[in-house]
Amino acid sequence: MPIRRRDFVKLLAAGAALGPHALARAARGMGGGGGGASGALTVPVFQVPLPVPPELAPSGTVNGKPLYEIVQREADVEIIPGTTTRIWGYNGITPGPTLRVRRGDPVVVRQTNLLPDNVTTHLHGGHVPPQYDGHPVDYIVPGASKDYHYPNNQAGATLWYHDHTMDLTGPHVWMGLAGLYIIEEPGEDTLGLPSGPYEVPLVIQDRNFAADGSLVYTDNIMRGELGSVILVNGAPWPYLEVGTRKYRLRILNGSNARLYELALSNGAPFIQIGTDGGFLEQPVQRTRIRLAPAERVDVIVDFSAASVGDSVVLQNRAATGAVSQIMRFDVTRAEADIGSVPQFLYPVERLDPASATNTRTFVFSMGGGGGTPWAINGLPYDPNRIDARPILGSTEIWELVNRSGMFHPVHIHDIMWQIVDVNGRPPAPGEAGWKDTFYVPPRGRVRVIGRFDDYRSGPYVFHCHILEHEDHAMMAQFEVV
Repeated sequence: MPIRRRDFVKLLAAGAALGPHALARAARGMGGGGGGASGALTVPVFQVPLPVPPELAPSGTVNGKPLYEIVQREADVEIIPGTTTRIWGYNGITPGPTLRVRRGDPVVVRQTNLLPDNVTTHLHGGHVPPQYDGHPVDYIVPGASKDYHYPNNQAGATLWYHDHTMDLTGPHVWMGLAGLYIIEEPGEDTLGLPSGPYEVPLVIQDRNFAADGSLVYTDNIMRGELGSVILVNGAPWPYLEVGTRKYRLRILNGSNARLYELALSNGAPFIQIGTDGGFLEQPVQRTRIRLAPAERVDVIVDFSAASVGDSVVLQNRAATGAVSQIMRFDVTRAEADIGSVPQFLYPVERLDPASATNTRTFVFSMGGGGGTPWAINGLPYDPNRIDARPILGSTEIWELVNRSGMFHPVHIHDIMWQIVDVNGRPPAPGEAGWKDTFYVPPRGRVRVIGRFDDYRSGPYVFHCHILEHEDHAMMAQFEVV
């Protein structure tokens, strides 16, 4: 029988065996600390080279569509040097392999579950039919497989795939079930952006470890699970050797709950070229970028002004202590870089608020009844209840209201949206493109506008992407009619 949340957490805390193998042991009471340590384990800082997740190749075809095969299984890996960590990984690694596809070219991803619990896989940011969205109760039971058909009929963007099992998304992702899915625009290579080894994905996560290297998960219901060790692409506080040239960084906040405010230690700017849903129309120069859980940002960093021997730290200005550092770039070689970032990238269709045929308000608050701490419009998540029924082809404004004292990153499945305003003010230039996840500030309000194209029926869900809030019922669902 598959386990449920409370049993899962108890097993972690007790160090019990889960299924045929021992799972990670938990030490309750641990939170986001500092000092490069997790429990009694000392973790090296800037001593591990940055790994890059491998790109997965198709293994065959299904009805003429490329088939990508992924097996979800347990594995023992070295995350902290000298120790072994039991993970749940896509193909036994975390982050899982990157899938790189092209806009308009449909693919099939076959997920096989060799884990001891139900899973479901959501393509975060994917515009897909509801039966392939990874609904929280559309389970792949242990030993079974499911083919997910992804049309890729959407703008090129940095998406990601992760577990979305009802009540267990937090611990499943914490154990390692996350990976990147990149859609490329046709003709993107003509923009002259850094590519090949100069295009680097950065999946930023935080984790806690016990003294033996095992993962620690405590199910922090209120603030979400915060780790004391920063991982990038699965490595603790890594370094990357770079040349004196531009690099394209596709950055994902893959943490369960941690907020990042990205900055470079030398004060150099990021040149932002994209957000969750793809390219901005024009590059935006920013010295700091706030990134809530599940948000992505596509940036250019130019090391041409640096000297060989310099080091630049990617910082998190939203934190102090060890977790205020993310990774380090070490300039080790001089390289010519004659390319430039184009002043115009891709056109972005602007949705007119006057075209909206309906406005809906969703209030994110505490107190959902039935013992659940979090709610939307006063109700806990119920997979048998439909909370909204937008009409196919219609444009709507959704007002996301935060009645709590902490931020909520709200993710809406199915379509991309644009921000109309935040607390009555227009979005900053770096947030003016297509997005699927929205930072709603404490006691704040964000209005977004979207058009329900292509797919009727559902249900699709929307929820807070602090995973422990989602797991504890801060989720609702809609159906396109």
